Amino acid sequence: MIEEVRVELEYRKAGTTLGVRHPERIVDLIAVPYDEECEVLHHGQWIRETVAPGAFAGVSGGVTVNRAHDLERPLGRVVKFHPADPRGLRTELRIAKTSEGDDVLELAELELLSASVGFAPLPGGETYTPDRRSRRITRARLGHIAMTGDPAYLGARVLAVRSSSEPPAQRIATPILDRILLERRLEACGMTLDAPSDVA
Repeated sequence: MIEEVRVELEYRKAGTTLGVRHPERIVDLIAVPYDEECEVLHHGQWIRETVAPGAFAGVSGGVTVNRAHDLERPLGRVVKFHPADPRGLRTELRIAKTSEGDDVLELAELELLSASVGFAPLPGGETYTPDRRSRRITRARLGHIAMTGDPAYLGARVLAVRSSSEPPAQRIATPILDRILLERRLEACGMTLDAPSDVA
């Protein structure tokens, strides 16, 4: 008898869109950049995380693509993996011919969507610094890829913009969202943004 073990997937928003091939309905992207540090909430604590080159070596099979990690909103599936790409786990996604699929192709081409992954470290596939404030993923299983507008990795950009003659787009100010995210980070550390000052 085979016992099925359920592992809770972790989500990481990342990704660099390399290109969109409309006739084939293919989005070519870096789903997880290697060696790029990002801050993530892990077991109620903010830590720094990196993914080692080759962490997804041997990845294959029916990895699906969905919208914003909603498994009830499928968009397609991964048709090709390139885990040896030095930039990160490169994937080619075939997007279904649906109205939402059409929207995803357009938004990805306009650099308004990128990838986020659901993954789980394999046994022995993660290491921590002694203070447990940094974690490195060395071996992991890929659960799914989600298309999202909020990449976690600062360096996750559409590569075509880098090679164009146009200057990169400026980040739109989001003061309310920035405050909410800051409050959540402080709350995770047992602090508040509006705490009274002890300084006289």
